Amino acid sequence: MATVSVADDILRECVRALRPVADYQLEPALDRRLRDLGERKEFLSPEEHAELIDLVAFSRKRSIERLGARLALRRLNEIAPEVVAGP
Repeated sequence: MATVSVADDILRECVRALRPVADYQLEPALDRRLRDLGERKEFLSPEEHAELIDLVAFSRKRSIERLGARLALRRLNEIAPEVVAGP
C-alpha cells in the first residue's frame, strides 16, 4: 500500500511540474514585439531581423515544450486520472 502512495506522490509532483509548462503563454510584451517585427519583416534593420529570428526560435521552443507537457499530462490522466485531477 505504501508503494501506491509513493507512486501517487511522484505522479503528483510530475503533474505540478508539467502544468506550468502546459499552460505557458508568451508574455504579452514579447508577443506584441514578435507580431510587430513579423508584420514589418521586409523593412527591418539587421538588429531587428536578428531579434525576430531569436523571438521566433524562443516561441517555437516553448510551443514544442508546451505540446510535450500537454501530451504527458494527457497520458498521465489516462493511467491515473485521480492524481492528475487532484489538488
